[in-house]
Amino acid sequence: MTTTATAHTNIALIKYWGKKDPILNLPTTSSISLTLNEFYTRTTVSQSASADELLINGRPFDSQRIHRFLDMLRDNLGDFAPLTVASENHVPTGAGLASSASAFAALTGAVTRELGLELDNMTLSRLARRGSGSASRSFYGHFAIWHEGHDDASSFAESLHAPDMPIALVVAEVSTAMKKVGSTEGMRRAATSPDYATWVQNSATQLRDMQAAIQASDIEKIGTIAETNALAMHDLNRTARLDPFTYFTNDTTDILTLVADMRRQGLLAFATLDAGPNVKIITTQAHAPLIVYQLQAAMPDLHLEIATSGAGIHYDD
Repeated sequence: MTTTATAHTNIALIKYWGKKDPILNLPTTSSISLTLNEFYTRTTVSQSASADELLINGRPFDSQRIHRFLDMLRDNLGDFAPLTVASENHVPTGAGLASSASAFAALTGAVTRELGLELDNMTLSRLARRGSGSASRSFYGHFAIWHEGHDDASSFAESLHAPDMPIALVVAEVSTAMKKVGSTEGMRRAATSPDYATWVQNSATQLRDMQAAIQASDIEKIGTIAETNALAMHDLNRTARLDPFTYFTNDTTDILTLVADMRRQGLLAFATLDAGPNVKIITTQAHAPLIVYQLQAAMPDLHLEIATSGAGIHYDD
C-alpha cells in the first residue's frame, strides 16, 4: 500500500521568528500565513523492507531531521514499520520560500494516512509543528493562523475562514542557493537583539490588526502590516548581540527600493521576506503583471513568478 499527500507552502504575513521551547517547537509569537498555489511538495509513503529511506526528487537523501521526525511520530502514534518516503519538491529548498513547511505537512499527512489514521488537520498541525513550525499552517488553504500556545496541545494551526479576495504574490527569486544561516540558528541569534522583546509585543498587536484586515478583504492593509512586521523581523538579525547577520543581498535591497517606488506611483505593492533573500510582493491579481513588468525592466535577470491563494493538504485516493 502507498499513500500520497500534496501540501502547499505558505508565506507568513505575521512572522514566526523565535522559539520558547525548541524541543516542542513552540514559537514566541502567533503567526498568520497565506497558502500559495504555485509551490508545493508531493510525498508518497510506502512500507520499506528494513530501514526508513528518503528520496527527494528521485535521488536518495539522508536527512537526520526526517529520521528524527519519523521516530517522533512513532513515539506519539505507536511504533510502525520502516517507511520509504519519496518527495517531489516544487519549492526552492532553503532559500526562504518555506520548503520545509510543505515538506513536513505532506510527510505528516502521508504517514498518518498510510497507518490508517484519520486525523483532523488540527491534530496533524500539532504533529507537523515538531518537524517544522511553519508546516503547521500548510494543512489549510487561503489564510491560516498558528496559535503560539504554551504546551503541545495549545500550539496548533487553524483556518481563518477568510473571504475570497483577489490577493496575489509576486515572488522574486533572488537566489535558490541554500542559505548560509539556517532558520533555527537565525532565530537563536535574533533572540539576542535588544529589540526582540519589543518585536514580540508589537507582533501581538499586528496579529489582531491582520485578522481584521483579512476579514475585511483589505489587501492594502494586509500588505502594510505584513511589510512592517517582516522588515522589523529582519532588523532583529542585524541587531543581534550574538553574531549579527542578514539574509539580504544587494538584489534584495534593490527590489525593496523598487517596491517603494511602485507604491509611490500608485501600485499596490508591499514586500515581505522570510529566512532568505527572496522577496515576495503582496498585491492584487490586477496589479501583479504590472509589478512583474517593472521589476523585469529594472532587473532583467530576475526570476519572477505570480502566486495566488492555494488549497490545503489533499490526498490521492
